[in-house]
Amino acid sequence: MNSILEEYDKKKNVLENLDKSLDTLINSLLKQKGIKAHQIKTRVKDRDSLEKKILAKQKYKSLDDITDIVGVRIITYFDDEIDQIATLIEEEFVIDQDNSVDKRKIDSDKFGYRSLHYVANLKKDRTNLPEYTSYKEQKFEFQIRTILQHSWAEIEHDLGYKGEFEIPSTAKRTFYRVAALLEQADIEFVKLKSTISEYEENLPYQIKTNPSHIEINKASLISFMNKNENVISFENDVFGREYGLIITESDVENFAHDRLINRIKKLGIENIKQLEEFYLKNEELLRKSIKSIFPHTSKTIRQGASVLILINYTFSDREI
Repeated sequence: MNSILEEYDKKKNVLENLDKSLDTLINSLLKQKGIKAHQIKTRVKDRDSLEKKILAKQKYKSLDDITDIVGVRIITYFDDEIDQIATLIEEEFVIDQDNSVDKRKIDSDKFGYRSLHYVANLKKDRTNLPEYTSYKEQKFEFQIRTILQHSWAEIEHDLGYKGEFEIPSTAKRTFYRVAALLEQADIEFVKLKSTISEYEENLPYQIKTNPSHIEINKASLISFMNKNENVISFENDVFGREYGLIITESDVENFAHDRLINRIKKLGIENIKQLEEFYLKNEELLRKSIKSIFPHTSKTIRQGASVLILINYTFSDREI
């Protein structure tokens, strides 16, 4: 044990630098793939934890035998994102299959949180780069799990019961039931995400063919602000040609907040058809309200801003 701890002390700076490098690398890789994680956390095992592990396992002969000295925990929002991240890690790192384990595949009668564990090394093409040269042989561990799986792990740890035979018989039934509820919740959240995604994908077509049946909500309002032909035509004419502004599509989602939707509904507008009719009916009022707030200091304006201006102007005028 002493020789392993001495080796750890000598490599501590290298391990801490690897920890920082992995944090930057993983955040960058996930961003490139458009994967938004709830949390990414890296750590170097502290000396006390390492000593306890060596004593408990009684099998390590060198520091290299301990594969989780440096660890990366990635917590996802949804269960299906685990496989997306797993694919990314398999592509970008060398995986030690013998020491990796998919705990999501544990038997249904076993205890323990369900997460994916990879032991990995950096690939040669990366360690050939100067900033990664020091980490050629160093293994590290990935833990990938959902928010709910993480909650289970934290609660389980707090309870102090990790194995099937540690749980009192009187508590087993409840323990199983809670585990099953969390697992089912993970499944339902994926279904919910899929349902919302399908709804949003179909919105432009539904709005065009049957606008009177599309209620005002965040998704439908964003689609209207971004893609309605009348909105686009008006803004190109007024913002573009008259005021010389560049119209961008970024951050339109920030416009469609609850306050704006509440104002729209208080104006008696319940669906997209009514909103379009209201927009067309009040184009002159909109031009007047825009004129009152310009000249504008910015050279750009966001797509859909005219909808925001019209609703707020009309609502404020009615309040007065």
